[in-house]
Amino acid sequence: MFLKITVMSFNDPKDKRTWSGTTSNMYEALKRNGFEVDTLTLKNWFTRFYIRGTMFYLNRIKKKGVANFETTKFGAKYWGKRADKLIHDQDKKSNYYFCPAGASIIAFAQSKVKFVDLPDATYALMNDYYYAGVDKQSADCGDKIDRLALQKSAKIILPSQWTYESVQNDYDQPEVKLSLILFGANMPEVKITPKTLMGKEINILLVGVEWKRKGVDIALDVVTKLNEHSLAGYHYTLTIVGLDKPSDFTQSDVIFKGRLDKNDPVELSNLQAEYEKADLFLLPTQAEAAGIVFAEAAMYALPVFTYDTGGVSQYVLNEKTGYTLPTSATSTDFVQQIEGLVTDTTNYHNMSKAARTYYDTTLNWDAWADSVKSFLKS
Repeated sequence: MFLKITVMSFNDPKDKRTWSGTTSNMYEALKRNGFEVDTLTLKNWFTRFYIRGTMFYLNRIKKKGVANFETTKFGAKYWGKRADKLIHDQDKKSNYYFCPAGASIIAFAQSKVKFVDLPDATYALMNDYYYAGVDKQSADCGDKIDRLALQKSAKIILPSQWTYESVQNDYDQPEVKLSLILFGANMPEVKITPKTLMGKEINILLVGVEWKRKGVDIALDVVTKLNEHSLAGYHYTLTIVGLDKPSDFTQSDVIFKGRLDKNDPVELSNLQAEYEKADLFLLPTQAEAAGIVFAEAAMYALPVFTYDTGGVSQYVLNEKTGYTLPTSATSTDFVQQIEGLVTDTTNYHNMSKAARTYYDTTLNWDAWADSVKSFLKS
């Protein structure tokens, strides 16, 4: 059966900046794998003014604590009307309408079409995990939007067991509507040979743009302790991509590369070079819905050290492609795990090989599209 899919998003689904490149990678993978695909962009010239006015009204006048425009009734009703108009104006309707991170598109839409909801998390999970300062009325509204979208969707595609279980347990959605399909890497594919440690210089890479949530302080403490009490003469350097060096920063063995834009060919090349020269990937993240960055680390055959939080354990297989430490683990616990792997070169090579194999079989967008095809035809 030949299927036509429309990918819908607030911003242009083909733009690599939309949802950090996830939406455009979905679009391209669906095209490569036998679907007829078009796109609908919901934002127009009026949207920016409406969002600003609405958020000013809610935050400043009504004194509401809201997470964002999309989790308000004003926002969801606005996006629903935009979706209805664009679908009505389509020359050729689609079999399915994919809405990545688009619960607020689906919730109040009136179009009689088959929506596919593709959240990375649910509001029930995100409230208190990512969001802060949201009042109860606003939280209830955000939760209702998710519930309506999930109920209205013909199919629901989830990127982690964490989210899958929330959709089942918190929103009472039947298993027949659901499919667990992991995200891929949001970088151009490269062929990488599994790594072998040859010397005593160990390069650790951290990629993230939020200092606290990505656990940068923990990572800095880890590299300090590794070098203070180095086993067998190893020396460790931590490279941080996504953050600028603070003006008062004095710690040695740490390099800041700032934000690198994947849409800029030069900056993308610089990012690829950092992945290529790294030996380990460290991200003591405090909150992570899925963590596409782990798929990117797997593509470069990097063993990962992180916390077992959110949807991380689907992307880093504990003791196979890396280590997912309990959230109670300290920097000392990370140090012990890293030293244990670095000083066991056979295990290191095997873990590097397993990481790349996991990317080749699962953590890539063609594997995602192939699973989507099977799910839609089931």
